[in-house]
Amino acid sequence: MKKIISTVLIVMLSLTLFACGKADNGPKPGTPLETFYEAILAAQPEDAEALIFFEESNPALIDSFYAGLDKIALSQQAFYMPPIATHPCEIVLVEVKDAADVQVVVDIFQARIELGADNVAYPESAAGWDLYAQVQQSGNFVGMIVLPEAYTIPENVFALQ
Repeated sequence: MKKIISTVLIVMLSLTLFACGKADNGPKPGTPLETFYEAILAAQPEDAEALIFFEESNPALIDSFYAGLDKIALSQQAFYMPPIATHPCEIVLVEVKDAADVQVVVDIFQARIELGADNVAYPESAAGWDLYAQVQQSGNFVGMIVLPEAYTIPENVFALQ
């Protein structure tokens, strides 16, 4: 009798754990990247100056900063650049079609951060890239965010929907 009760309790506890264990594995495929971009901007301190970005779509320019990204199958992409290229301020968001390519995109974005941080012509800009840039990933979504000092990069950009 004790074995039956113990077995029933184990099964019930296991079912409870499985039911509670259904974690959100990130944003749903196809979630518009603009959703995350707008959430990043909305997360900035109220007293901070508005960030100004231009959406970039020139393939040659994109490839010059993100070499190899054009070889990755993407479901969607969004590149937001500052009006002055020397400022450490970019937001790049992509949704990768094949999960096997996610790490490749992370590496491409990390290389972009290293390129910015190694900019000897503009040491203040290089410091911004070194201190205030990061790559985030959730499921097939990957983002590279660099914002100036005193601005906030949310801990999990892809949870901001």
